[in-house]
Amino acid sequence: IHFNMLTSYRFEEYQMNKSIPNEPQQPSISQFLDNRVGHYSMSHPKQKAITNAIMSDLIIDCNLPLSIVENKSFRHFLTVLDRKYSPVCRRTLTSKTENLAEEKRSKLKTQLSNTDHVSVTVDIWSDRKMRGFLGVTVHWIEKEAERIQLKSNLLACERFKGSHTAERICDQFETICDEYNIKDKLDYIISDNAANMRKAFTVCFPSEQEDDDDGDHLDDPELWCDLTLEDQQTVDVAMAKKQRLQCFAHTLQLVVGDGLKETKVASPSLSKLSKLSSLLHTSTTFKDVFNAEFGEQKGIPAAVNTRWNSTLRQVKAVLQCNHLKLGAVLEKAGQRELSFTAREWNLLKELVDLEAICRSD
Repeated sequence: IHFNMLTSYRFEEYQMNKSIPNEPQQPSISQFLDNRVGHYSMSHPKQKAITNAIMSDLIIDCNLPLSIVENKSFRHFLTVLDRKYSPVCRRTLTSKTENLAEEKRSKLKTQLSNTDHVSVTVDIWSDRKMRGFLGVTVHWIEKEAERIQLKSNLLACERFKGSHTAERICDQFETICDEYNIKDKLDYIISDNAANMRKAFTVCFPSEQEDDDDGDHLDDPELWCDLTLEDQQTVDVAMAKKQRLQCFAHTLQLVVGDGLKETKVASPSLSKLSKLSSLLHTSTTFKDVFNAEFGEQKGIPAAVNTRWNSTLRQVKAVLQCNHLKLGAVLEKAGQRELSFTAREWNLLKELVDLEAICRSD
């Protein structure tokens, strides 16, 4: 009896121990090594390919910040993409980006050293935060055997601090030309018609003489006025050398803009359109009423005074709205004075039709 009881007790004890889950065991050395060996080395082709793709496709082409490589969710995405990939840090990616930029600059300098003639386009502008930038692109013809190919590349897009005087524009432009050793190869410099740009590349460049500070600023309307008689004579002499050329597209913009100013019949319509666009960008109340009627995808972009095509986009945008519904929205918002009459609405349509005819010709 005692033997049977002992056997029964031990069997029950065995069953109880069997039901208790096993404690986690320490991984073996082989398992640990297998996990470590599972990651690519930094010199592995796959590791390099993914890193380079992040740099070229995401950072450069998609304009994503360098800090994305330290984002927890992005790192998790990389493990799902390829668990063997070892994510790089921001400092590593910054270094690789700088090295790539230097390689591109070196390659471009070599290409430009093999040609004797280049032309450049120059522009200066301010972003929404009113930070100035100077952009320079270079254009040249490259001959490969019997093949002739037009090449274009960006030389610089640099911060431009301070007033946008002709002398300061000239100085920064010369620095860029000296870096790529193209100053003596320049055939034509294409820029817009602002007075400071005209003076920079006709009076100041490539002459070393000092001129009085004109104090011009890019957003100053006086930039678009005529030069003094003395400066204009100097410009005419320089233009005879065919060094600086006016941007044809910008000249056309100014011609159309001046033509619209002289077309008194169009002024009321365009004035209402400008105020309507401004209202959409400044009044949340009107924006909500407008979106409720036309949807959030509809909008009327702001126009730039020196860009006729921006005014054209504005006209096309408002014509996509129903005339009667737009009038009702304006009346509901207490902006009845901005409503277009039937004559004004038809005039806007004629402007678009005229633009289409000019394009076809």
